[in-house]
Amino acid sequence: MTPRRLHRLAALAAVLFTVAPLAATVSTAGKAAADTTTHTPVMGPSLLNAQQLAAWYHRHSSVSPQIPAFDGHPAGDVAALAQVFIDDGKREGVRGDMAFVQSQLETGWMNFSGSQIPPDAYNYAGIFAFDGRPGLPNCKLGDSSPSRCMGTPQHGVLVQIQLLRSYADPSAAKATGRFISAPSDRAGQAPLWEYFGGHDCPCGKLIWASANGYGVRIIQMYSAALVESGMAGACVAYAPPVPGGKSGTGYWDVTQDSVVHPFGTARFFGDTRNIRLNAFLTGGESAPGGAGYWLLARDGGIFSYGGARFYGSTGGFRLNKPVNGMEKSLLGKGYWLVADDGGIFSFGGARFYGSTGNIRLNRPVLGMERTVSGKGYWLFASDGGIFSFGDAHFYGSLGGAHLTSPVVAMQRTVTGKGYWMMTQDGRIFRFGDAKAYGSIAGCSNYKGAARLLVTPSGKGYWIATGNGSIIAFGDARNLGFPATIGGATISLISSN
Repeated sequence: MTPRRLHRLAALAAVLFTVAPLAATVSTAGKAAADTTTHTPVMGPSLLNAQQLAAWYHRHSSVSPQIPAFDGHPAGDVAALAQVFIDDGKREGVRGDMAFVQSQLETGWMNFSGSQIPPDAYNYAGIFAFDGRPGLPNCKLGDSSPSRCMGTPQHGVLVQIQLLRSYADPSAAKATGRFISAPSDRAGQAPLWEYFGGHDCPCGKLIWASANGYGVRIIQMYSAALVESGMAGACVAYAPPVPGGKSGTGYWDVTQDSVVHPFGTARFFGDTRNIRLNAFLTGGESAPGGAGYWLLARDGGIFSYGGARFYGSTGGFRLNKPVNGMEKSLLGKGYWLVADDGGIFSFGGARFYGSTGNIRLNRPVLGMERTVSGKGYWLFASDGGIFSFGDAHFYGSLGGAHLTSPVVAMQRTVTGKGYWMMTQDGRIFRFGDAKAYGSIAGCSNYKGAARLLVTPSGKGYWIATGNGSIIAFGDARNLGFPATIGGATISLISSN
C-alpha cells in the first residue's frame, strides 16, 4: 500500500490553473519541496475581507464561478461565499481567507475543470478526493463512502474549515459539533501551511495533498492577494508595485534541480533536467534578443538552447578550480567563463582582459560582470572583493568589511558607472551611481537571497530567494516565480 493510499483524506492537488503568473502545476517529483519557508500558521484571524478576496478572484480568474444561489445571494456570488469562509474561520479560529485561497487552488478557480469532484458537490477542498479515486459526474445519484458530496455550499465550507483546524490545532480533538476530523496520527501535527503537501510535514505524515509544495503554493497565492489589496511589504512574496511604468517583460529562473522556468515573454527552449550531468549547473546567460540561452555547469560545460550558439567550453579541460560564472560578450557572439580562482576562459568574440588566476585570493570568485562597452569586466568574490580589468572602473568593494553573510551576487548599473552587491542574508550594497530600491534583509521567511537581476531600465531589480520566490523592487515588473521549489535559483536571466 503506497503512502498516498494510506491517507484517505489526501486532496487531489493536480488541478488546472488558468491565469498567469499563478498558472502552474504542482509537482510531485523529488524530495520534499520545502522546509518551513514563511512560517505561516493555519490558525489565526483573516487579514482580507470578502470584498478583497472577491476582487482578487476576479482579477485572476477568467472562468464563471460554479457557485449556486444560497441564502438569498445570486448564483456566482464570490464575495458571499468568501464571507462564509471568513465567518466559519472566525468561529473555529482558522484563517478563513487562506482557506478561501486554498479552495481556488483545489477547484481551478471554482470551475472544477479536470477535478474528480463536480460543482454540485460543494466540496471546495478536494475532501475525500484521494489519488486514484474515480471521478464523480454529479451528486444527484449520491456517491460511494466516504462521500465527496457536501449537500450545501455552507456545509462544504464548514467541513473544510473544521478539517483544517483538526490538522493544525490539537485542542480540536475535544471540540464539539465536529463533522470531520483528521486521522488520529495526524491530528494537530500541521500548524503551518507549509506542512500540507507531500513529504513537507516534519511529522513524516501525508497531511492534505500528495504533491510536495502544496502548502507553499497556497502561501504564494495568498501573498499575491495581500499585495494586490495593499497589505504588503518586502517580506511578502509579491512585493507591492510602485507608481509609474514597469520595466522587464520576461526572465528565466533556473533552479538547482536543473529546470528552466520561463516567465512573462520568455520562451522555454529546453533544459538539462533529463540529462545526467557530470557537474551541477551554476549559471546561465541569454542569447541576443532573448532568442535562447546558455546554461553553465561547474565543470565549465555549456548547454545551448534556442538561438544561443555554442562557442566552446571547458567541459573537457583539466581545471585548477571549478567554473563558477559566465558572461556573454557585447554582441552575444561569444562568452567568458570564470573559475573560483578568478581564471578567465574566453570563447568566440569575447576578448581576454586579465584574471586573478595567479593571485592568492582570500575567498573564491563567484562571478563576473561585463562593462557597457564590452571591453572589460569586473570579477567579484564571496567576501565582496572586486577586481577590475580592461575598461572596468573600480567604484568600491566590501573586501575589508566585516560581513555577517557572504556575497552571492553582483550586477552593474545600466550606465556602467556603478554596481550593486548582494549578500546571502538579503542585504544590498551600492557603489558608484547605483541607487537603493529595497532589499529582503530581515525577511527570515525567504531562506536567504540567491540571485540579483537588474531591470532593463536600471531603475529596479529582482531578488531570487532561497525558497523559490522572486521579489520585485523599484520598477521591476511582477512576473512570477515557480509553483514548486526545486532548490534555490542558480541563475536569473533577463529575456529583454
